[in-house]
Amino acid sequence: MLILKLFLITLPTKGGVSADVELHPVMEYYTTATPIQHRQAAAARELSPFQLCLDCRCCAANNASNCSTMPCCFGIDCNLPDKPFGVCAFVPKTCNCTSCQ
Repeated sequence: MLILKLFLITLPTKGGVSADVELHPVMEYYTTATPIQHRQAAAARELSPFQLCLDCRCCAANNASNCSTMPCCFGIDCNLPDKPFGVCAFVPKTCNCTSCQ
């Protein structure tokens, strides 16, 4: 019985990710509900990039079947392939974030 338990403990589980595996977010687009309007401001100011931490699916760089759901940093991207000009979406930038800084 002890040998069976040891054998089951050492088996890798599908979806489990070890610490030494480099993960990349799977590209999923979350489009905004309303179109983005660009307005000219009288006093222009520079704003820091807007980022959001949400769950996304991340896969190992060398094995696309080894995926896991974890918190990712999403940023706004307005240059999306196969989308009309002016359509913006939240796009995952990094996997396993604790805070998007």
